Amino acid sequence: MGYWSETRAWLFRDPAKLIRYLVLFTCCIVVIVQLYECFAKLYNPPISTHSYYNLNETIEMPAVTICREPPYKEDVLTRLSGGACPHPKYATCWMKYPFGEISLDEFFENSTHDLGDTFVFYGLNEDRNNVVMNSSLHFYMGRCFTLRPKESAKRVSKDVGYSIMLEHSMLTTSTSDVDTGGVGWHVFIHDKKENFTEINMKGSGRVEYVFVSVNEEIEIKLQTQYFSNVQTREEACSEDEDYSDLKCGEQCIWQDLADNMQCSGPWMHEIASEPCNDSISMRKLISDYKDVYENEDDFDCDCIQPCQSRIYTTFIQNRKAFNQPEPRTQIYIYYTTKLISMIEERPSYDTTQFIADVGGSLGFLLGLSVLGLIGILEHMTLFFCGGFIKKMQQKEQAKLAANSEDGQSQASDETIDIAIAYKKKEKHPKY
Repeated sequence: MGYWSETRAWLFRDPAKLIRYLVLFTCCIVVIVQLYECFAKLYNPPISTHSYYNLNETIEMPAVTICREPPYKEDVLTRLSGGACPHPKYATCWMKYPFGEISLDEFFENSTHDLGDTFVFYGLNEDRNNVVMNSSLHFYMGRCFTLRPKESAKRVSKDVGYSIMLEHSMLTTSTSDVDTGGVGWHVFIHDKKENFTEINMKGSGRVEYVFVSVNEEIEIKLQTQYFSNVQTREEACSEDEDYSDLKCGEQCIWQDLADNMQCSGPWMHEIASEPCNDSISMRKLISDYKDVYENEDDFDCDCIQPCQSRIYTTFIQNRKAFNQPEPRTQIYIYYTTKLISMIEERPSYDTTQFIADVGGSLGFLLGLSVLGLIGILEHMTLFFCGGFIKKMQQKEQAKLAANSEDGQSQASDETIDIAIAYKKKEKHPKY
């Protein structure tokens, strides 16, 4: 009862002081919250996106992957499998397959089309020596061929772009292409560091696609968007120029399938598992792979995104009949400008902004400045270390006093010696 009486008396005696303390307490709470937000933004800064156009002296040509439709030789599939087999995805291809007599590698190698069956001519700037050609085997797409440029383009026009003439073996639709409804070529345009995959993944959104029919001539104009992402604490990215998230995801999916089935297929490259050697395991592997292939959701793989990437946008400039006696297709892929759309992510909070925010909060809400902080630090030092400082000062003063006494004693001794020497000189002048 006495405590509350004293408190009430103190409040009535000086009510303005209570208001000052309440305001100071409120300001301290606000400053603490703002400092927490500032430190949080400094630890994990927000990201802002900047977009601008850049006119380059050279421009990066994309990689072009071409896959045939239909992808397999139906007559070879039927002959090797021992039953009706328009495509290996059908179970009839594996019911009578002679496992142990014909290897799966031989089966897929002989039933797909090689380079000579596909290209009449290919080149960049009218020279095939400017292009690196690679082939890859896929289950649904068959054997695909990827053209990569050896160097960046210095000029832009139809004449210095890709010129590709393809030759097909069919003119009309057969039972093997009932799913697509056409005979022709799947053309995929992507970053040259990316490996083509037929599996739909998150990174597949950076791949442009065009279907070109047989006996057709097409001109494809390119535009480039360059993306530069910032690595954050929540989302990492790879700075490696040779890194491909598509290849990482594909390897992850294949490894999971191989672990479940304890065997693999010829299209599952770099997987250390024995090939499937019976009809049941092969059909189960294909069934599981079909589920992944047709699944619209991303497979759960720990593949990070590249920090730098390119997206190529295509515009069909011209599309017309290509009148040839053979079932051929002519494709032109080129730029008409060196203007590139640049999209960059940048941290939008740094040390300078942190200091400005902290100084603004302390100065506006608490009236603190650098000089004020120095004064507070001095008072805190004296408060917490006052006893220690006094002891040090006393020791220093005692030391100085001792030194002073020693000096005075030495001075008096020297004075006495001088006086004695002077008296001796007076008594003995000859000295």
